[in-house]
Amino acid sequence: MSGSRSEANSSVARQHGKYVVLTLVAAFALFLSATADAGTPKPIAGKGYHKAFRDDFNKLGSTAWGKGTWYDPGSPANSIFVRHGALNLVSRRSQGYPDITLSSEAGSKARVFKRGYFEARMKWTKGKGAWPAFWLSSYRNATNPDWPSLNSYCQDHGLAHALCWNSELDVFEGQGAEPHTFYGTLHRNTNGSFGFQDSTNHPAWKRVGANLTKGFHKYAVLWTANRVRWYLDGHKVLRTPTFASTDQPMFLLFDMWIGWADNPDASTPDQLKTQVDYVTVWRK
Repeated sequence: MSGSRSEANSSVARQHGKYVVLTLVAAFALFLSATADAGTPKPIAGKGYHKAFRDDFNKLGSTAWGKGTWYDPGSPANSIFVRHGALNLVSRRSQGYPDITLSSEAGSKARVFKRGYFEARMKWTKGKGAWPAFWLSSYRNATNPDWPSLNSYCQDHGLAHALCWNSELDVFEGQGAEPHTFYGTLHRNTNGSFGFQDSTNHPAWKRVGANLTKGFHKYAVLWTANRVRWYLDGHKVLRTPTFASTDQPMFLLFDMWIGWADNPDASTPDQLKTQVDYVTVWRK
């Protein structure tokens, strides 16, 4: 009998030891999960996203960026620079208020993405004529060797021809005379390129309580296979289904353009700025 009790006690001890080990493993796994999500934006926390790209703009030396883009290759001197840890895109009255653009297509090593969560912390200048933006645009269109015809890449690779259209995803656009309005737009085929009609989401804007020109705000979009959702400071403001043309590689752009809704006048500041503290891309 004493032998049986000893064996039983030993079995209980083993069972208890296994339980303790499993509990510790589970607790450690939860700790790792919580640690991994600690810096993850709320809209994608716990959904399996990882950081694919980030630039804190401590300097403007990344091979990911180039001044201008394929259809607008240049900007005046001293219009794009980094200062105090922020990217500055500056359109000046003294230079005729030119459009200023920085893109990840124009860099020496292009950065392109398909789906993900895209977030930038930005500040921009209030004033008539100001048109700040953070957006994504079709890489196949930008690098189309068959222009003005449709890029033959899609036909050559058995893809739907819509996946070579001029798809565009505007994470955020502002109008200098509307500091309380958030614009977020998904384009089916910008400018009706190649004879295929453009279409956009509706509504593509929302009035918000904050004056977006008074400080830095986080502008973001979550792009999945079937839907696009826009966020301001972590709060969802717009959403729409994707188009047949959306699911293709796109590159990043920041700009301070002029004249979407109106033009500069005497009341417009002499310098119109888009400032970017950081940009981050998260992907599955």
